[in-house]
Amino acid sequence: MTKLKIVSDRKIRANRENAKKSTGPVTFEGKQKVAGNAITHALTAERLVIIGENLEEFNTFKESMLKIYEPVGAYEEEIFIKIVEIKWKLRRVTSIETGIFGNEILEFDADSNKPKFSDKILGQSFTHQHQKSVNKNQSLIGVAFTRDSNAGSALLKLNTIEGRLISRSQMYEDLLFRAQKRRKKGGRK
Repeated sequence: MTKLKIVSDRKIRANRENAKKSTGPVTFEGKQKVAGNAITHALTAERLVIIGENLEEFNTFKESMLKIYEPVGAYEEEIFIKIVEIKWKLRRVTSIETGIFGNEILEFDADSNKPKFSDKILGQSFTHQHQKSVNKNQSLIGVAFTRDSNAGSALLKLNTIEGRLISRSQMYEDLLFRAQKRRKKGGRK
């Protein structure tokens, strides 16, 4: 059993006086400067940026989203954090899809006796003429899709994940917009 420690009246008064000195920024500029601190600390790139992604790009993305959504208060900030997390993951979907198609095309290209379009795609001398050749042979994308569908269907899984992320993003945006509407009408902050 722990003992209760009795604090003197003098100590309580001293603590209260010290607390008055630590109330945070008072000026408008000071309040503006610390307004995004909670968001900055909660949205650390270490949690969201994976190997191969750009930290600067994430920070720019986060700042642009902050200007768009302008969350105020802890509740709006928490919703905003979820929106940024989800939208960052949505951006990743396109890269993953491109990687899946690229992999399948390169594997098909390596296994066949057909002309090697991948050499043109990967070479430093990729020209407009090469692009025309690739565009003419769009069947490679169809082959890649078919190979993926017959294998593990990563594209289908990715599409499902994308749909869920979009739904969640819309749900959180609706929550944020409702919270902002209530706040602007004088309701909860």
